[in-house]
Amino acid sequence: MKRSLLHRRLAITLLVLPFLFVTGPGAFAQRNREVPLRELMSVPGKLVSEAKSTRPTTELNLTGYRVEEIKLPRQLNVELHGQQVVVDKAWRVTVQGGPFPVRAMPAVIWIDDQIAGYGIENETLSQITAITFDSSLIREGGVVSVSYGEEKEGRVRISQRLRLTREGGNQ
Repeated sequence: MKRSLLHRRLAITLLVLPFLFVTGPGAFAQRNREVPLRELMSVPGKLVSEAKSTRPTTELNLTGYRVEEIKLPRQLNVELHGQQVVVDKAWRVTVQGGPFPVRAMPAVIWIDDQIAGYGIENETLSQITAITFDSSLIREGGVVSVSYGEEKEGRVRISQRLRLTREGGNQ
């Protein structure tokens, strides 16, 4: 009895193991293609631009922003401007102020007239963060703003423009 159970397990192992070696890496790569958003939100980044104000401005009580460059753990295929491109960096754009209201429409972070990304509020509602893979947005003099929904007219701008550090951005 014990011997037949052992033979059965051995036979199953010998049949399944080669299958895993042949299909395993591709199958695992398919599952791990994307970098989880929570990883991009928490991985350390290199400061590219930052502005702070002691006096909140506007109805959202905006007090500043921070832009960080994130080196991705692996290259990703993403769609930018309707084309598939390979990227190895992302930018985390964080707007500070609040407390930001939680609304039915998503918070959207803009740089100039382009959407940088849909924002995610932190636990205290004092920050909204978006991730972008579009390096063309990160430029000297860019204007950071926030809206709820994608309507340009509803944006609230931060008065300080992007001022890139020497090591960061597209210079």
